[in-house]
Amino acid sequence: MPEMNSKSAYPYGSPGSFYQGRGGKNKKPRSSHRLLIIFIFALVLALGASFAYFMTRDRGVSSLTIFPTKLIALHFQHNGQELLLLPDSQVIVNPRDSLQLVRIRTDGWLSWGTRVVSSDVDVKQVGKKPGVTIRDLFPQESFETPKLVELRVLLWNRPIGKVSFLVQLDYKDWLHRANTSADIDKRIAYLEKALQDNGSNILLKTQLAGLYFDIKRYHDAARLYEEIDKSGKSRNISEKLLLVYQIMNKTDEALGVYLDLLKLSEEQQMFSEFLTYLKQKKASDQAEKFLEKYEREIPHSFRSQVLVEIAQLAGEDKNWHKAASAWERAEKAGVMDSNVQYNLAVTLLREGKADEAVVEFEKYLRKNSNDTQTWTLLAEIYEKKGNHAQAKAIYESIVQKNPRNKEALLSLVPILEKLDDKTGQTANYERLLQIEPNNRKYLFNAAMLYMDQKKYDRAQTHLQTIASMDPRDVESRKQLLVIFQKLRNDKGEIQVRQELVKLDPQNPANMDSVYKYYEDRKDYKGMQAYFQGVAEQNPDSGSVHKYLLQAATKLGDKKSALHELEILIRLQPKEKKYYRLAAYLYEESGNYAEASRKLEAILKIDFKDQKAKEDYERVKIEQLRKTASPGKQGPS
Repeated sequence: MPEMNSKSAYPYGSPGSFYQGRGGKNKKPRSSHRLLIIFIFALVLALGASFAYFMTRDRGVSSLTIFPTKLIALHFQHNGQELLLLPDSQVIVNPRDSLQLVRIRTDGWLSWGTRVVSSDVDVKQVGKKPGVTIRDLFPQESFETPKLVELRVLLWNRPIGKVSFLVQLDYKDWLHRANTSADIDKRIAYLEKALQDNGSNILLKTQLAGLYFDIKRYHDAARLYEEIDKSGKSRNISEKLLLVYQIMNKTDEALGVYLDLLKLSEEQQMFSEFLTYLKQKKASDQAEKFLEKYEREIPHSFRSQVLVEIAQLAGEDKNWHKAASAWERAEKAGVMDSNVQYNLAVTLLREGKADEAVVEFEKYLRKNSNDTQTWTLLAEIYEKKGNHAQAKAIYESIVQKNPRNKEALLSLVPILEKLDDKTGQTANYERLLQIEPNNRKYLFNAAMLYMDQKKYDRAQTHLQTIASMDPRDVESRKQLLVIFQKLRNDKGEIQVRQELVKLDPQNPANMDSVYKYYEDRKDYKGMQAYFQGVAEQNPDSGSVHKYLLQAATKLGDKKSALHELEILIRLQPKEKKYYRLAAYLYEESGNYAEASRKLEAILKIDFKDQKAKEDYERVKIEQLRKTASPGKQGPS
């Protein structure tokens, strides 16, 4: 056995490298070994310090590990926006989307050997800038069935986490495929899938219903048209639904749609088609009952024709009692069957021969000059023909005989508007106000007409009447505001503006209006006094305190400005500008400690704020100078 003190027993160097014997000659240590040890030690310390800094900054000392043990998150750019996926999470994406893997985040410091793999997709393509379109990763894939893509994160070959994407089409894709497919069955299938994804889309429902109709799936077409119709009435859809009901022989449903169409159009041709269909599908007594039941739902413009039809249907059924009752109702409505000229006039009018009808009505009225209803009917005919002057003359004649004839006065309103007779309109509204002095509509319309004629005093009187009747009426006060501005009545203007704020305190436009009033007049004391009162009622309103800050700033009231800034910082703790302005004011007043605290708050919000960093360093220096020179202490 070799002796222990032989050179061969020390594989890393001679004994003299580590130990010097007593009384022996000292051997010089090998400098290369020592330098290597120092270098390794320094490197470990540096890496450890860097590691500890980053890990404590991100997660705290307790999660400090050197080598990864688990996935924390995968960072992606999805359609140009950051997407963070936690382990085992799944996100739904569209083939049109772009995707780029940006970063693998683990619980380890060293990332050697960490990689992302997938059996479903080429991960290298996902990692390229500026990202890859998902459809390009699967050029042969149609995606008509959703595709699951799993990404696994490995440390060398050991899995430490995974995430997944579910790639599926949305309604836009299905709609595109439907629009580009020549096969009607496929188009229907694609639209059905699109509708599953976006069930409230009216365009999809309309398109699909049309295809159902084309292949004679009338029940399905009717179902979709009914859904669309419930969401909002439109003539186009109602006409399509009517056609489907007619094909399916659903008479009552078709008649219901006719009623909707009459409300939408009020066209004579539509009304004629409705009556024709009604009489084709129902017996006389049933048609008569139907018209009586839905008489109030048919537009008023067809009422006289409905009454005549009811009377005629009752006569066709030889139900003379019912016919007599119907004609009596028609007579009360202005249809006088006992007079030849009148009945002839009505017949001509129904046939669209208005000129001949006017001649017959005039013959009738020569014998029945006190028949106000017929005069009114004649005026309506003139109005429909565009002869507004003649219609106006008839109505004025009626009013002259009976100044309290409200129907004639109301009928004059649209005619005078079409003739642009503002003087006549105001006079007409004043006559209506004699009948109903507190009618807000008449008061308001008359006031607007007076304003057009620059008769602001009359307009103001009517608007103030409305405002006194309803303390919460906004529109009258808005118009009063216009008048006070026109008259340069500052007292009235600010009073109305303040009333509008009270009526709708949540509307920022109202408070902005008051603020602008004071700002335009440079009345910052008035601004401060007013908004202090508002702040007492609404202490957490950021807008109010902004106005108070503006007033204090303009007045040079730094104490009030700092008070408002502290409130705004409390209300909006993430708004850097309030901290910055407060820091400036505190620094200006010599309160460097509070100024530095405000700048520290900015850096907590945004540690990259270079201006805050520079200001913070400068304030700290000033604070140190102040501490070093206590005899020169400024006000705080």
